[in-house]
Amino acid sequence: MRSRTDAVRAFHSEEAMVRVTRQRLIEIGVALVLTMAALLFVGWKAWAAEPAISITEAWARPTIGEGRTTAAYMTITNNGDTDVVLEAVTSPKAESVEIHETKMSEDGVMQMRPLAEGLSLAAGATATLKPAGMHVMVMGLKDALPEGSELPLTLEFEGADSLEVAVPVKQSAGGDHAHH
Repeated sequence: MRSRTDAVRAFHSEEAMVRVTRQRLIEIGVALVLTMAALLFVGWKAWAAEPAISITEAWARPTIGEGRTTAAYMTITNNGDTDVVLEAVTSPKAESVEIHETKMSEDGVMQMRPLAEGLSLAAGATATLKPAGMHVMVMGLKDALPEGSELPLTLEFEGADSLEVAVPVKQSAGGDHAHH
């Protein structure tokens, strides 16, 4: 009788292990599904996230005659959570590129000066570079910039990744004939 009782116990023990194993497999499956859903959600949020810095309405003036200097204008928005500084701008088509601002002097003369400390942008702030204001001064161009061409610029930020921008060359942003 003892061997029969042992056999019944063994049978029930195996049955219990199978149930535990099935239960455990279901738990593992649910955990995997939830993990995959979380990873997809995080990946989607990262993919859909707005870039820290965005550039819109960029344009540059065409050069005139043999001129090798121009100005570029744009709107720069800091979409990030931290302040950034546009420290430098470069172009493979120019010897020198500087961030300038134009201001009226005390004696009523317009003066253009480089921004020695760069252009600071607080989190969420927007800076508009436009004629007779802040702008990107491009000097020592290797070739003329005719209307319809593009000026490649690399904007280098402290606190954000550098951005490469293909700036369209045109007479104005929309009828504005003011000089930088």
